[in-house]
Amino acid sequence: MKKFFWKRAANLLLAALLVLSAIPVTAFAEENSSGKLRDIAGECEITPPSSEGANGPEKMVDGRQDTMWINNGGNWPCTIEFALPAANTKSVKKVAIQFENHTNRSMDVTLQYALNNVTSDPVSVEGSQKTAVLSEGYEYVFQEAQSMSHLYVTLDSPLTDGAAGLFWPAIAEIQIFVDEGSQEVIELENLAVSRAMRLSMEESVDSSSAKGNVADNNFTTSAPLHTKNFNQIAQENGTLPFVEVELDTDQKIRQFVLAMKEDTSGAEYQYTIYGQSKWGTSYEEAASGSIKTASGQNKAEIEVSDPEYKYLKTVFTAKNDAAKGTIPQLAEFQAMAVKAAIVTPDESNIAWGSKDLHSNTSQSTISRVVDGNTKNTWTATQYPAYVDIGLGGEYSLSEIEVFTPSAGYSQYSLYYSNDSVNYTKLAEKTSTASCPESGETYQANGVKASSVRILLEYHSENEKAVLNEVRIKGNRTGNQSKTAFIPPVSYENSAYNVPVTEQDTINEVKGIINRNLGKEYEDWFTFEIGPEGKYDYYEIENGANGKIHITGNDGISLASGLNYYLKYYCNVSITQVGSQVQMPQKAAPVSQKIHKDCKVPVRYAYNYCTMSYSMPFWGEQEWRKELDWLALNGVNIVLDVTAQEEVWRQFLNELGYTHQEAKDYIAGPAYYAWAYMANLSGYGGPVHDSWFASRTELARKNQLIMRKLGMQPILQGYSGMVPVDIASKAKGEYALGSGDVIAQGSWCSFQRPYMLKTTTAAYQKYAELFYQCQKNVFGDVTDYYATDPFHEGGNTGGMNPADISSKVLDSMIKFDADSVWVIQAWQGNPSTALVNGLAGRKEHALVLDLYADKTPHWNDSNYSGGKEFQSAPWVYCMLNNFGGRMGLHGHMDNLVNGVADAANTAEKLAGIGITPEGSQNNPVLYDLLFETVWCDDADEPLEKINTEEWLKSYVTRRYGAESENAYQAMRILENTVYKASLNMLGQGAPESFINARPATSISAASTWGNAIISYDMQELERAAGLLLKDYDILKQSDGYLYDVADILKQILSNSSQGYHSKMVNALAEENLEEFTAASDKFLQLTDKVEEVLGTREEFLLGTWVEKAKALADGADDFSRDLYEFNAKALVTTWGAYPQAISGGLKDYSNRQWAGLTKDYYKVRWSMWIDYQKEVLAGNTPKAVNWFAFEWEWARSNKSYTTEASQDTDLKALSEDILKNYNSYDPAKSSQNDYPAEKTRIAEAGSEETSEDNNPASNVLDGNISTIWHTSWSKAEDKASYDKHYIIFELDEETELAGLRYLPRQEGGINGIITGYRIYVSTDNINYELAAEGTWAADSSWKIAAFDEAKRAKYVKFSTVSARSGETEHVFSSAAEIRLTVPPRLVEGIQVTSDKTALTIGETLLLKASVLPDDAQDKSLTWTSSDTTVATVNEKGLVTAKAEGTAIITAMANDGSGISGSISLTIRPVLVKSIQLSAPKTSLQVGETVQISSVVLPGDAKDKSLSFTSSNPAVVSVDANGLATAQAEGTATVTAAAKDGSNATAAITFTASKKPEGAQTPQPKPLPQKGTSVKIKKYQFRITASTASKKTVAITKFTDKKSTKITIPQSIKINGYSYQVTEIATNAFRNNKNLKQAVISKNIRKIGKNAFNGCKNLKQITIKSKVLNKIENNAFKGIKKNAKITVPKKKFKAYQQLLKKAKTAKNIKIVMK
Repeated sequence: MKKFFWKRAANLLLAALLVLSAIPVTAFAEENSSGKLRDIAGECEITPPSSEGANGPEKMVDGRQDTMWINNGGNWPCTIEFALPAANTKSVKKVAIQFENHTNRSMDVTLQYALNNVTSDPVSVEGSQKTAVLSEGYEYVFQEAQSMSHLYVTLDSPLTDGAAGLFWPAIAEIQIFVDEGSQEVIELENLAVSRAMRLSMEESVDSSSAKGNVADNNFTTSAPLHTKNFNQIAQENGTLPFVEVELDTDQKIRQFVLAMKEDTSGAEYQYTIYGQSKWGTSYEEAASGSIKTASGQNKAEIEVSDPEYKYLKTVFTAKNDAAKGTIPQLAEFQAMAVKAAIVTPDESNIAWGSKDLHSNTSQSTISRVVDGNTKNTWTATQYPAYVDIGLGGEYSLSEIEVFTPSAGYSQYSLYYSNDSVNYTKLAEKTSTASCPESGETYQANGVKASSVRILLEYHSENEKAVLNEVRIKGNRTGNQSKTAFIPPVSYENSAYNVPVTEQDTINEVKGIINRNLGKEYEDWFTFEIGPEGKYDYYEIENGANGKIHITGNDGISLASGLNYYLKYYCNVSITQVGSQVQMPQKAAPVSQKIHKDCKVPVRYAYNYCTMSYSMPFWGEQEWRKELDWLALNGVNIVLDVTAQEEVWRQFLNELGYTHQEAKDYIAGPAYYAWAYMANLSGYGGPVHDSWFASRTELARKNQLIMRKLGMQPILQGYSGMVPVDIASKAKGEYALGSGDVIAQGSWCSFQRPYMLKTTTAAYQKYAELFYQCQKNVFGDVTDYYATDPFHEGGNTGGMNPADISSKVLDSMIKFDADSVWVIQAWQGNPSTALVNGLAGRKEHALVLDLYADKTPHWNDSNYSGGKEFQSAPWVYCMLNNFGGRMGLHGHMDNLVNGVADAANTAEKLAGIGITPEGSQNNPVLYDLLFETVWCDDADEPLEKINTEEWLKSYVTRRYGAESENAYQAMRILENTVYKASLNMLGQGAPESFINARPATSISAASTWGNAIISYDMQELERAAGLLLKDYDILKQSDGYLYDVADILKQILSNSSQGYHSKMVNALAEENLEEFTAASDKFLQLTDKVEEVLGTREEFLLGTWVEKAKALADGADDFSRDLYEFNAKALVTTWGAYPQAISGGLKDYSNRQWAGLTKDYYKVRWSMWIDYQKEVLAGNTPKAVNWFAFEWEWARSNKSYTTEASQDTDLKALSEDILKNYNSYDPAKSSQNDYPAEKTRIAEAGSEETSEDNNPASNVLDGNISTIWHTSWSKAEDKASYDKHYIIFELDEETELAGLRYLPRQEGGINGIITGYRIYVSTDNINYELAAEGTWAADSSWKIAAFDEAKRAKYVKFSTVSARSGETEHVFSSAAEIRLTVPPRLVEGIQVTSDKTALTIGETLLLKASVLPDDAQDKSLTWTSSDTTVATVNEKGLVTAKAEGTAIITAMANDGSGISGSISLTIRPVLVKSIQLSAPKTSLQVGETVQISSVVLPGDAKDKSLSFTSSNPAVVSVDANGLATAQAEGTATVTAAAKDGSNATAAITFTASKKPEGAQTPQPKPLPQKGTSVKIKKYQFRITASTASKKTVAITKFTDKKSTKITIPQSIKINGYSYQVTEIATNAFRNNKNLKQAVISKNIRKIGKNAFNGCKNLKQITIKSKVLNKIENNAFKGIKKNAKITVPKKKFKAYQQLLKKAKTAKNIKIVMK
């Protein structure tokens, strides 16, 4: 047995054999705990600030201690950039630096890194800042190897003998070690000994006793191979000498070893080694060569590439004359195999030795999983990874055994298939148990299968998937069958290859009306395609018959004109989230023709990332809604990657990839964005076969809509992306040479696809093929193509970027002469050279200034080689969102100013665009941006939008009503969350601490995000309060409800920081009781977040996940699980361990979603809180494995609701949050600050004013980004805190209450003050100690309160202790400091009301004015003197309960004792109105009629009436209302309420003389109760029939064709009026045509199943205010998302009635 250490990449053969696995550390050489380290510093591109003479950066990596790089001058701090090799895929584990050998000199060293070439936003390495003595050097070891594209080393604070040093920055040597990962020790075994079944030689020696010597692992023994020499054999034409070995089964041979017996004959033999598999019919040559017998030359080791043989044979011939007379003596014949790959026959395993094996990774060693050896390990390059095992036929499976390494535990899922396409889930392992020696067994229960798939999802001891063996048992029942893949029909032969007419365009615009407003509104408008003009335009004017006529140059302009009219004449707001579409009664005419031009020709939409962070699981419904919205907002260019998978499938198939190999390259739906930007491949896949046809159908459908409207999709351009194994796959005309392909390294620890050299002929062939495949899928649908070669990193392979861009554009133009290359301006792209390559053809380019709303590049002369990207057409874009992360955030003023500035000054502005990584958030910004470029006359300068006026209109149309409170709330948002200067930190909105992985120190949830709130949090809460003031008026608007929830989640996100700070402070003080209280509150706040999010469908995890799972409808279990994994992983871990941790991607796409908050974020925090409680209790808990929890959740299969909660009272929830979970913190509140402008720095004991410009005055400048820092250079200032003080001088002597302190905010720790003393003085001579204490060592606001108020003109703030990154030095720092004054108390309260008398049941909101206006605590407590008469809630809302008088009092809560009161009188409910009716009012003398009456309201205390006649001689009336005609004439009968309300009603009768001989008509008898009557389409049943009460119930509706019904208020029977008060059981059941129903005002009861099964019923209006009963399932089975409109005052009551009646949660209940 031999052992060899095979070095990686030693040669192609050996590189293919390396298997990374969890092998014990002892098996490796030169390794650390995670693998072997390799220094790559010499391969880096090094950029120092400068170099002195010949002492350049190359001296840092020349391996010599006596040479060094020296900076050209003593400029400190000094940062050196190391750009790692572009093709590097390994993570950095250690950095080591050597300096000059000075023992008395030191400097500070700090590390930062950049990922994916995002050099504008380097990430600080926590704990890397150290003071290095030069003679000792510097070393930092990353806890987890860190992926990076750049390393930054910053040198600072030079000291000599402890004082400021006078030397220049210099480095002798630097080493940057990457973790090569564990390398497998390849152990070889001689199969000729261990696995030989038979050993044979030439017949004459085959029975020789020495025969065994040739295969005994002993080189000192031998055996003759013949009895005759070669001359004799030749003469006799005999059999040549040979040795033959039969093995137990086919085995992979790595090496043959031959050894001849040593002698001095000089013989040399020729040998040929043959092999044959067990299924073979003849030998094939495996190797040949020559071997001598001379010492040192008598042994041959022959390497082979793992051929599989059962039979081996070596034949010898004489090569020289010396050999001809000899008989060869063979000492040893060895057939060496990798021990881990040796096959053990396993006949009971029907998968044993299967050749039908496939995996999406490590295919070359896949046979290990069915080789009969349960100990050797197959290792994938990552997890998840799958293995398909073909059984060669159909089997009835009994059980499956799985073997994984015993170290740690594996988790996986098992699937089976009978067509090799559709895989059904059989079992899964979710436990954390290690695999036993006997494996893990799963019962298959006789399922029929011809293929088994195992999806390896996790291994606790490895970053990669591992599998030892799969044993499958069963009985064969038939032949194997495979379902053939059916590709989509070509575009040319599809139903979408049709011309578009003007009528198609107009119909498409009408469709927007139909889908968003209702078909009935289509008739309000007429549309006309007008002539082309200089600009895109629309015109709106009054048309014929009261219609509105809109003209535009194309469909997009028509839709834009429609949107303008809807916004400004109908107060309608159609947005991505929270639309308000309540239309007016009729179309409003325009006062004059409206004409609008668009200043720019391009209105662009989307970022590649939008495709994955927002849209990966969209179907037709979501896309249809989005396209409507885009059209209404004028978008005409849309990035669209839908169905690009089919393009790549065809492309790869043409190159030589099998169907399954192509699917393995194509990523899962959540990861398409990065696949098409060449950042990764395959991850999240493979998709189901049905995916290709369904997504192609969706894409073609969408693009036909786009064509009708006048939009163009942007398809993919080709810049050379290919799979990493392309060189071995591509054949024929697409075969590649060694110089055609460039390795690309990694992106966030993902292996990047390779790139073709665009300067080669191969690239041109591939590009031509790619565009042809794309045309086959989509047709000639566009002239726009997007591609960004070497996006966020990559390796150009030495090509000039100008050549790259020139060739990429060549290939585009060759395919489409009118092509436009769409290029993202992002992170240094496009480079100057790349733009140079477009010279002379820039009209074929369109550059997206991707983040112009924050950091515009168009006006930067240093970006891309010149302003406006060297005068290339470009688009001003709003990015705003990163990772789909949610939060109120934007740069509203930048948008307004930036677009106008660009339009009026730029020469090459082509348009505006939206480029969010995640869309459907901050709707006001999109509405505003798209309006910025439409104007009255585009030939004139573009005017800026006046946001003050614009927001007033926006609020009115979004909320459906005017509201000054809502408008003022929106203005607050404009000046807080949407103010550019307050939102310029990090990428996107400040992130919630709830969403961050738990820790004591949190800067953000994601790597590149931030959590710093620069605006006043309490201002946002004030905005929410204003918005709630008109809740009852505005709540009918979905846009309003969305905004309320959106603001609430931001408020809670902000507040989470304060509650986290309280937990951290309690930990620092080791106070378990305080920590428990603070953590309980933090978790309660998390519950409130969940509750708020649950009110909106947009904020539900289920909305995201269930859409993903729905994509597998009609597919299989594997696809369903896979798509769910895509959805959950993207928003949590993003990728597997290397990507999440080393790649920095964990929580990059964190979301504020119900379900995710409860089951993921809250659980994480609970784990952390429990851990900390154990520590505080003195225990030693087990460390939390965060990734294990996160990854398990990402792979879970729990379903989540897609329906927003209908039970949450959003108003009450809002009030609770604003009261109990606000961000108010005395330390943060500026309410009691003494004005900073009246404060000066009188003296600073120490301040850094030279290098970093950190003077003490910065603490008063209102800018949290600037700091005061004590001196870096003065040794005495760094040795003690004696001079760490600031003296403040006030304008006048003032009474002070304390001081507020804000530590530095940019992430540094030096100088964060943890202990302080504060002194006060009136003369700056005599000082008194006012306060001393400690603070937590975090970056939140701190407050120091004096025990009692102190009068002072001077305040001295001194440091006692502070944080420092240098153990031997001390520092102090501050971002802001404010002095505080005592709070104002309440001095007066006045309670007022519009009235002081109420009736029982009435409510009244009292108003309380609190004085003075600047009182700190204006909160009140309301009480009633008699709660049996009237109650009052915490808001001052009084409810009248009973007759009497009650005094309502409002008491101040600030301890001032001030109160205010009002006396209220409560009266009974009086009659408000009376309704009279009679069967007839024209009577004949002697005729009698009964007057019927209805007294309202129904709960009036006394409903009795008195009746009188104006002329009893003509018509008399009795006390019960029976009227009798006495004589000819006219008389009026009046009924009057007896309760003193003065309510009356009258009815007039005319009496005539009875004709001669005529009988006096008598009233028809009252019908009996229970009688059934049919009137028109209705069947009624009489439910009451007396003189005073006549009612009926509808029992059946007979017209099954009606689509709309209105329940009558009353009907006539026998001349009597009967009120319709009930809809009986089953009355309208299963009326499938019914769409609208109006329930009249007299209905009191709706019976069981009344409308059950009316599946198209979508609009129900309940006018009744007396409805008191709705029985079960009355509205079951009506249309999903139907709307029930109820009276405003009955909303809550009817909501409860409908809930009790089991009304579906998706039914929307709204107020009229």
